Amino acid sequence: MGALACSLSSTEAVIVVDGTTTEYRDNQNGYDAYYFLYDINKSSADFEATAFLTTDASGNAIDITAYNDGKTTANSDNPDASIHTSLTLAQAGKLTYDDGGGEDDYVAFYLSANQQGNSTSNFYGLDGLEIYTSDSATVDSIGEARSGVLAYQFDSTRDDTGGGTGQLELFYGNGNSNWDIVLYVPLDSFTLINNDYQQTYVHFIVDTYTDTAGSDSWIYDSNNDSLVPEPSSALLIALGGLVSLFKRRR
Repeated sequence: MGALACSLSSTEAVIVVDGTTTEYRDNQNGYDAYYFLYDINKSSADFEATAFLTTDASGNAIDITAYNDGKTTANSDNPDASIHTSLTLAQAGKLTYDDGGGEDDYVAFYLSANQQGNSTSNFYGLDGLEIYTSDSATVDSIGEARSGVLAYQFDSTRDDTGGGTGQLELFYGNGNSNWDIVLYVPLDSFTLINNDYQQTYVHFIVDTYTDTAGSDSWIYDSNNDSLVPEPSSALLIALGGLVSLFKRRR
């Protein structure tokens, strides 16, 4: 496990995830279940990358705030999001990981970044990241996206991260391969809508980062285990009755 690395400047502490410090664990809720991981190999043979939020400022070095509103056209406060599709918890899927303290289920969000820089400054410098769940596939504004139930939040003004306040620098390697960084969020951090993964929509907000080059995508692995609705007790009883009736008729 990598340790927390802080690159200090005169004004802030910068939390870094890169090829040397490959992991940053976020103790947001008093435990370090949320974490960012840099994959040196960057890709996997069975990985199926599907973008749900892609931004592109065409190298204009502008600050971007973007979110997946689930619509085909961008909102006025979402002008640089070229892909911003709806995403359900069922689509995002889950994976099981054992960090030495037992197995836990996670939802993984992958970043494929493409910024300018050299070997020491390639990073996606993020000031804020928010993930919400909602019963709505589409939202009309970033405020509406934030009206959902919060599942995860990183904020550069926080002072509970172990490294002081500052930007989160997510490193990327040479070129733009399948993915560079993955964020693992515990499955139980997400609030289910009607106890149904397919009705639980995920609204993902990046706020903000400076785009200096090509497109940057947040993606999910469509090969991850699918999350399916859990049948209610009433449905199980009904199914049991039908099975019994079928047996009697036979």
